[in-house]
Amino acid sequence: MNKNMKIAVVGGGTAGFVSALIIKSTFPNINVDVIRSTKIGTIGVGEGSTEHWTKFMDYVGITAGTLIKECDATFKAGIMFEDWSKEPYLQNVHDPVVGDHMGYPLILGKLIGENVPVKDFVGKYLWRNETPYMKFIEERPGETGVSQYHFNTAKLNEFLTNFSISKGINVFDDEITRVNISERNDVTSIEGEKQTYDYDFYVDCTGFARLLIKELGAEWQSYSKYLKMKEAIVFPTEYTDTIDPRGKEIPMWTLAKAMDAGWMFRIPVWDRKGNGYIFDSDFITAEEAQKEVENYLGHGIEVAKHLKFDPGALDKPWIGNVCATGLSASFVEPLEASSIGTTIQQTFLLVSRLINYNDQSVNLYNKEVNEITDNIRDFIALHYITERRDTPFWKAVSETSLPESLEQNLQMWKTRMPVEKDLGSNILFNEYNFSIVMHALNLFDTDKILEQYNHLPPDAHEFAERKCQEKINFDQIKAIPHKMMLGLLRTLV
Repeated sequence: MNKNMKIAVVGGGTAGFVSALIIKSTFPNINVDVIRSTKIGTIGVGEGSTEHWTKFMDYVGITAGTLIKECDATFKAGIMFEDWSKEPYLQNVHDPVVGDHMGYPLILGKLIGENVPVKDFVGKYLWRNETPYMKFIEERPGETGVSQYHFNTAKLNEFLTNFSISKGINVFDDEITRVNISERNDVTSIEGEKQTYDYDFYVDCTGFARLLIKELGAEWQSYSKYLKMKEAIVFPTEYTDTIDPRGKEIPMWTLAKAMDAGWMFRIPVWDRKGNGYIFDSDFITAEEAQKEVENYLGHGIEVAKHLKFDPGALDKPWIGNVCATGLSASFVEPLEASSIGTTIQQTFLLVSRLINYNDQSVNLYNKEVNEITDNIRDFIALHYITERRDTPFWKAVSETSLPESLEQNLQMWKTRMPVEKDLGSNILFNEYNFSIVMHALNLFDTDKILEQYNHLPPDAHEFAERKCQEKINFDQIKAIPHKMMLGLLRTLV
């Protein structure tokens, strides 16, 4: 690579601008352009992130306060799962249970072994929809200490566009009509309605269209054998929904509510909620899905988009001088908001391999990305191992095959805690994430887990007891309503 190298990011959704900003921040002296079509809209009416989003913001220079103000962002403490198990549970990130002994997740093992409910793993203030009052925000209003957010997709796209331009990234508005391929299976140029573009390297962020990478022979690896979701309707709602007992209060979590033939998400941003029903069309039509949602909410909805998809990932997201990221490279389903986090991970891997890349670099990259998407596949599949059998869909789900890697891990984990080495290094979801969901779904033999914990030395037990007491004490700290905290940040920035 030299400073005269030219890179085009094709596609201007979240994935496109995230990829462009990471590349430009890593190699500030090279030319990075985004070619997008404003005729093509973004997917979704609200978006959520994983903790990888904070790493991205820090890397490219976006403050949390700016995100909250410009993109109507809200705090995300995790995902609240309703009707997946006997009790609602929070797959949380805001108040993680920490501490280990020789790689063993010490405190988590203690809580699960003692069969403490998942809801008690997190601070009680979260269940009150409150956030700890952080005095330092008055001194450093751009910071929050929060690792995950919800944001308005349209406003985020506008913000990332302007921010990219301010960083020296050129943005062209054009619709690609042709991709020209060389005899050695490289992209030589791409043609738009307005002009022809010639670059050294291309990042395909064209979503489900996969305009560039499909021309080079990338093949889709479907996960449909394990994951049955294949359609979605998405729609916005106001904060006046009758099902929300807090009225116009802003929840600190994404809601994932199990429905008759899938599940519904609710993503709260500053002035509205983004919603969607992800479903298996073998058991329900889009019209029936809309009616089920309306019956649940108690009012009509206006469907913004109706999407069809095949869950899976490309076998080779990087071929020749093209690398696909975002929805172009993989899409499982939005249950754990993995899409943006995957894009971020992919792009950081890409920039680490991009300088003087060769076949070995490309093969290693593809192997690493496949490991990430397999990890997401397994984690999502885990959520569907429920005790529900009350509808034809949930009965069918109970009979669905599991990925071999997940099945093998579950056999190990039933009687011992998951540890980091079980999952490998190229993952989006770690042993903590798997443990929380497993415990919520009653998949552990807690007597065996307690036996494992009891074999640890006394100093490990003392540490665990101390940390659990610290957590109890932390629950007593000053906390204020989530909306109040957001309002304060919006005035300070």
